[in-house]
Amino acid sequence: MNELIDGIAAAGSDRARLAREVEALLASLQPTVARERRRDDRCPIPVLFKLTPLVLDGRPYPHEAAIVVGKNISRRGVCFFHEQRISHRRAILELVQPGMAEFAVEIDVTWCRFTKPGWYESGGRLVRTANRTSSQDPGREPVELSQFTPIFPLDPTIANLR
Repeated sequence: MNELIDGIAAAGSDRARLAREVEALLASLQPTVARERRRDDRCPIPVLFKLTPLVLDGRPYPHEAAIVVGKNISRRGVCFFHEQRISHRRAILELVQPGMAEFAVEIDVTWCRFTKPGWYESGGRLVRTANRTSSQDPGREPVELSQFTPIFPLDPTIANLR
């Protein structure tokens, strides 16, 4: 009987330690920002996109298309992760996540940074809606950016800085 009670108590302390570690991870993912520069709220968007570079005359260059993973999106910009260096500043970013609505935009990639181990994080402004570079899937409907709502409540101290 004592072994059973000791086992339950040990499991409880392991659960408490696990809860603290998860809380620490979540806190590091949502760092405190002293002064928010962005005008729009960002919403996490962990879905797959296809990034197709545009050549100088605005035509898609499908030979360098790559799958990227969304990080966050706002009404004006987007951030995503990718494995390879991006060679063009302008691109079409289109949603390729199975089972989701249609979404394709032209983006102007304005920044990129290398993150360890072996991934890049890039972001830029949304320029305009775009035609999909892939074949059309008739089962998908267009989606408006206004349908993306923040998952985490906005910190009121940041909201006052706008």
